[in-house]
This record gives sequence, C-alpha cells and structure tokens, in this order.
Amino acid sequence: MKKRILLFEFNNLLRNTLVEQISNNKNFDLVEASSLNDLRWEAKNSLFDLIIMDTDQDAHNIYLIDQFIEEAQISNKILFMINSDMKQSLSFQENKKQHYFIEKPFKISTLLKKTEIVLAQILNANDETHKIGPFIFFPMRKVIIFQHQIEIELTDKEVDILKCLLNSGGETVDKVYLLKQVWDYNLDVTTHTLETHIYRLRQKLEVDSSIPRLIVSKDGGFAISEF
Repeated sequence: MKKRILLFEFNNLLRNTLVEQISNNKNFDLVEASSLNDLRWEAKNSLFDLIIMDTDQDAHNIYLIDQFIEEAQISNKILFMINSDMKQSLSFQENKKQHYFIEKPFKISTLLKKTEIVLAQILNANDETHKIGPFIFFPMRKVIIFQHQIEIELTDKEVDILKCLLNSGGETVDKVYLLKQVWDYNLDVTTHTLETHIYRLRQKLEVDSSIPRLIVSKDGGFAISEF
C-alpha cells in the first residue's frame, strides 16, 4: 500500500529533482506543493502519511512555517529539510521531540532512506498491534505480517472483523453482532456477506482454509482461537 507524501521545497530546481526521484519510488504516492500556500491547502484538504518540507531563513517565511505547523496539528508527521544553522531559528524547536529532521546538503538516497525510517516510526508509534497465531496484525496499516517478513494487505471490512473478534478476548462473537458492528446496522447486508469475508480472511491467514485453526466457527458465530 503506497504512502501518501506531500513535498514542499523553496528551491525550484531542487524541488523538481526531489519530485522526480521520490516519484520513482513505487512505495510512495507524491504530491508536490510549489508554495507555502499550496502546502497549507493540500495539508488541510487531503490526508498524508508524511509531509517533507523545506525551511527558510526569511523571517516572514519562518512565521508562515510556524503558523502552518500550528494549524496542521500533524507535527509528528513532518520531516524537515533543514540547514544546520537554522535549527534554533524556528519556534517549533520548543517541541522538537515531535519533529523529524534531515540536514542539508544530503544525497537523494539518504532522504529516501530517512523517509522510510520516519514512516516506520510513525506507524509503530500510532498503530497498536495484535498477535494472531504466527501473524502480527496492524489495524491502522491494514496489514498482517507473517514471520516479520511477509506483509498481507487487508480490506477495511477485514480489519473491522478482526478487531471485533479480538475485542471479545477469544469468546465467540455471534453473526448478528458482527453484522451490526462491522456494517453499522445495514439491513441490506446478510450473513452470507459476512461469511464471504470470513472465507477470504481464512484464505489469507490459514494454512488450510477448509480446516480453520485461527478463525474458528463456534456456537453460531466466530472466534479467534490463537493469540
């Protein structure tokens, strides 16, 4: 699943280079902001996994950057490209534990590596994890990971079903309750729809989906048998 990144750099030449290089990475979906106003508009109207942004020594731009950080309320998702002599110039330094930095000049490969690291740190900080047999379940990332290596994507409904089953602590969750929790009392959804989603989940989790050991059928409902 691609991570959405918003990029802003004052220098047009450098920004074009960064856009070209980052866009070539298949893991990223990049949006370019050509001005601070564009940056503010994009951050306000779209969701991003990370914002990579430039800083500047101009007093007015420093004010606008500080204002953006305060307005956006996503300071823990910003990677600042910063000159070493700028670190003490911005008021956000008072809360610098919430920010990520990369010092200029840097190699593009260094920026890409730093971006991967920061994204991983953000996900680990914000996402609770659950063990299901040999899998680790990351609800916010919508993935399950097998043996710390193989990442399997989940649909929104699959995530909601797993969360509902996990919240029961191993007890059976009946089908009617699952339908209400996952489909929000939608009368057009039948138990067949639920069973289809359970079947697809088993195909992703079970060694043999015809003999389920992790998501088991029990007393007219379903339960997770291994934590």
